Amino acid sequence: MEFLHLFTADAQRQEPALYFNKRRPEVRQRSSIRIHRCEDQHGAFGSNDKDQVDIFMRLNFQVIFFIIFFVSPAIFAYFTSSSVFVMPLVYVFWLLLAVSLATVIIFQWQMFKADRYTAKLIHRSAGSRLISFVVSYNENVEMVKKTLIAVKKANIFGETWLLDDSNDPKIVSGLAEVCEELGIKFVHRNNRRGFKAGAINDALKRVDDSYEFMAVFDSDQRPTPRFFNGVFSYFDRKMVAVVQMPQTYTAISTAISESAFFQQEVFLRKIMRARNGRSAFILGSGFVARISAIRSVGGFREDVVTEDLATSILLQSLGWEIVYVDSTDIWYGRPPETISAYLTQQGRWSLGGFQALSIILGLKLKLSVYAEYMAGWLYWIWVGPIRLVSIIILILFLDFRLITVMINPVFFVFFYFPYFIYSMLFYHYTASDGLMNYGIRGFFLHQGAELLLMFTVTSSFISWILRRRKPFKVTPKGVRGSYSFWQAMPMISIELLMTSTVSAGLVWIRETASRLMQLAIAVNIFFALYLIPFMIAASVILFTSNYNGEKNEISLHRINT
Repeated sequence: MEFLHLFTADAQRQEPALYFNKRRPEVRQRSSIRIHRCEDQHGAFGSNDKDQVDIFMRLNFQVIFFIIFFVSPAIFAYFTSSSVFVMPLVYVFWLLLAVSLATVIIFQWQMFKADRYTAKLIHRSAGSRLISFVVSYNENVEMVKKTLIAVKKANIFGETWLLDDSNDPKIVSGLAEVCEELGIKFVHRNNRRGFKAGAINDALKRVDDSYEFMAVFDSDQRPTPRFFNGVFSYFDRKMVAVVQMPQTYTAISTAISESAFFQQEVFLRKIMRARNGRSAFILGSGFVARISAIRSVGGFREDVVTEDLATSILLQSLGWEIVYVDSTDIWYGRPPETISAYLTQQGRWSLGGFQALSIILGLKLKLSVYAEYMAGWLYWIWVGPIRLVSIIILILFLDFRLITVMINPVFFVFFYFPYFIYSMLFYHYTASDGLMNYGIRGFFLHQGAELLLMFTVTSSFISWILRRRKPFKVTPKGVRGSYSFWQAMPMISIELLMTSTVSAGLVWIRETASRLMQLAIAVNIFFALYLIPFMIAASVILFTSNYNGEKNEISLHRINT
C-alpha cells in the first residue's frame, strides 16, 4: 500500500543534560518534566536515569490520543482479518490508512500556514555578545580550518571556539595548530560523554556571563559574512530562545546528494515555514540561541541521538519560542555524497525521532504543537516498518494468494481512490508553486531515496523498541565511496519480487471467475505498478552515487525568494 505517501518530516539530531546553578529566567511552567540539579562524578550533567519523563504518572491528552490512534486499527483488524495468524499484518494495513489520513490532514493545514509565512532578516547591529561553537570529531583538518575561518569572519560579536572530540592524535595535533594560527580557542575532550550535546554542554560551563547568545556550526557547514546581521532583532522578544536558518547545499555531485536536496526542499521551504514560532525546532547547526534559555532546560539533551529535536520540545514546553528564518544563501554545507553517508545520517535522525516520543507524550504541549511533532514521529514509522510490511502484504496476496484483509474492494474504488488522487494533486499543487526547486524529477528522486531508507529506518525502530544503544555515528564527509553488495541486495530483491507480483496477479485475474476477486486483484496490481517506478528510481540512485572525493566549487542550491 505504498501509494499512501506521507508528506510530513522531521528530519530530518546524547547522555544526560547539563545543569547550571545560575538563576533561570521567568518562563511559563507548563511542563510536568522534572529537571534535576545534580552532577555526576565528572562534574557534568547527570546520567541516563535522570531527567526521565514518566508518562505513566500522568495520563494527559497526548497519551490518551496516542493510545486511541494505535488501538483503533487493532479493532478494525479484529473484524477484517482472514485468520488470527495474519492479524498483525492486517493491523499494519489499517494503521497505514490511519497514518496516511492523519498526516495528509496535518500537511494540508501546514501548507496553508506556510503560505502566510512572512519572517524576514532585519539588519541591525547587535548590542550583545555572542560566542560561536564549531563541533568536530575526527574530521579533515583542512575542511575544519575553512569552517573556522568562515565562522570567525562572520562573528564580530565575540569569540569562536572549536569543540573537538577527535581521538586521532594527528587530527588533534593538526587542529590545535590551526586554532593557534587563527587565534581560536581549542577545547578538546578525551572522552565523548554525551557526544555533540555533551561537548556543547561542557563548553557552556566555561562561558562567562558576558555572553548572552551562542551559535553552533558543524565542521562542514559555514556561514557567510552576513549570517548574524539579521538575527539579533528577533531576540528583542524576550521569549525567543532560538533563531534557526536553513542550510544551503554546496555542489551536488552524486544522485544521492541530489535526492537528499529534494527531500530537504519540502521540509525546509514548506514544513518549517509552517512551524515557525510554534513548533519549529533546532536543526543541529546554523542556529543562534539565547544561553539563558538553553540553561533553563538543563542544556542540550544527552540521552538521545538527536539532541536538537529533544531540546526544542523541552524549550517549547516551557513557553520559549523558536523562530525559523527562511533566508537563502546564509550558510552552506555538504550534502551526503554516498549511500553510506546518507543511510548513516538518516539512521541517526530516525532513531532520534523515535526516542523523542517519551518527551512528546510526557510534556504539556499545545494541541497544534503536539500534532506536528506526532506527524514527524509518524513519518519515520511510515518510511520504515509500515512501508516494509505493506509491501509484504502486497507480495503475499498476489504471489502466494494469501488473503489477509477481508474487505470489499469497492471501498477502495469509491472511497480511497478519490482521496488518493486528491492528495497527489494537492501535493503537486504545493510543489509547483514556484517556491521549491522540485518538479517531476525531484518527486521521483525524493520517493526513491525514501525507499532506500526502508530497511535502515526499520532497524532504528527495532533498536528503539528493544532499547538497544546504537553508537553515535557522524555522517562521513568528503569520503570516497560507492554502493556495497549489502546495500544493493535488499532493494534489488524487493524490485524483483514486485515485478513477479504483477505477473502473478495478471495470471490470477484471468483464472478467477469472481468479479469481486478480480476487482481486489486489480486494485493490488495498480498499487504494485505504482511502486515499481519509484523502486527503479531507488536503484538508479543506488548505482549512480559513486563519489570520488573530488573538490567541487561551491554552487548554492536554493531558490531566492
